[in-house]
This record gives sequence, C-alpha cells and structure tokens, in this order.
Amino acid sequence: MGRHAGRDAAPRPPWPRRLAAVALRWAGHLALGCLAGGVALGATLWAGTSAASARLTGLGTAAVVTAAAALARTVPAPPPAAAPRTTPGTHRPDPSDAA
Repeated sequence: MGRHAGRDAAPRPPWPRRLAAVALRWAGHLALGCLAGGVALGATLWAGTSAASARLTGLGTAAVVTAAAALARTVPAPPPAAAPRTTPGTHRPDPSDAA
C-alpha cells in the first residue's frame, strides 16, 4: 500500500532490450571461455602436447569456463557486513564482542 506498492509495479523493458541484455551477457561468458580455451591450447602446444590433445584440452577448458561463468552469475551477493557494536557513549568496541 502507499509508497511501498510501487516497487513491483515497474514495467518490464521491451523484449528486444531484454533479448539484447541476455545476448550481451552470454557473449561475455563465451568470450571469457574462448580466451581461457585459447590460453590452454597455446600452453599445451607450447609444452609439446600433440595437436589433437591440445585442441581437446582447449575445447574442454572453454566449455568448463563458460559454464562456470554462467553458473557464477546465479550466486547471490554476500550480505552486508554488520557494523561492530560500541559501548554506549563511546566509540570503543563493546567488551562482550571480544570473544
């Protein structure tokens, strides 16, 4: 009711804007995966691994990093840190918090 009722009433953006946001988000995940896969490919080729094994390692790395980036996006933010309690009238920490 009143001023609290307006939070859920925000209109959804139009579908092209939502689609563009999803595409941009996935493009970032894929770019990160490709970068990691390229580094793994280069490192394994430089180490003397066969080309087939290096490609398989690079593709696997790209897939795992892309999936991990997408999964990490679903993790909620940590709660805000609570301010330390102080003794009334001073700005010193409360002695009961010393444990």
